[in-house]
Amino acid sequence: MQHSRSGTLDKAAFATATVSATKVVVELGMGDGRLLEGLVKQLPSTENQKVLYIGIEKDRYQYSTAKSRFGLANAWLINASFEDIIPLFPDQSVDRFLAILPDPAYIDRKSTGWENLYKALHVKLKNRGSLQIVTEITNDLFGPIEDSEYNDWVAWLGTAFESMGFRIASRINGSPPEYSSRCLDQFRGDEERIRMVTLDLEKDSR
Repeated sequence: MQHSRSGTLDKAAFATATVSATKVVVELGMGDGRLLEGLVKQLPSTENQKVLYIGIEKDRYQYSTAKSRFGLANAWLINASFEDIIPLFPDQSVDRFLAILPDPAYIDRKSTGWENLYKALHVKLKNRGSLQIVTEITNDLFGPIEDSEYNDWVAWLGTAFESMGFRIASRINGSPPEYSSRCLDQFRGDEERIRMVTLDLEKDSR
């Protein structure tokens, strides 16, 4: 397993690893690593050997916790901001990006600057590669979210990502039940006021 602190990443080795892997799965903001660990355990060991797992987390404590979870030679855990790491990926080298409950700054209906992140991910994805986003909606008063408000928000999300070159491959109201993280578990306890959606977005290469 490869571990890296911010500023010490071997860029050449990193680029070589991503290009040579049969499949590359990247979690942006992996937190304590439990979700990425769960994905690893879902696949038989023979399949896992073909996959390069990359988890990026800028919080030093969370990163250290994640390190204790993994014992795979084909996992890179990186202690850095993912904005700094994404440019290091060769273009069309990633099969799947995961963004689980990204900071609201990265999905903002009132501005457009956040779109630059996902446009960059689009470039790094292989043809037919995918981006999975689990995100949430709350209102200003932190009251119950009505169906109309939720549906309008989900429709906006779809339109926004389609404008960036993605197509919606699938949608789940809520989050995948097999996923676990500190925030996911917390949000599931207040599903009236914090409503989530999961979008699987495929790179549209047309």
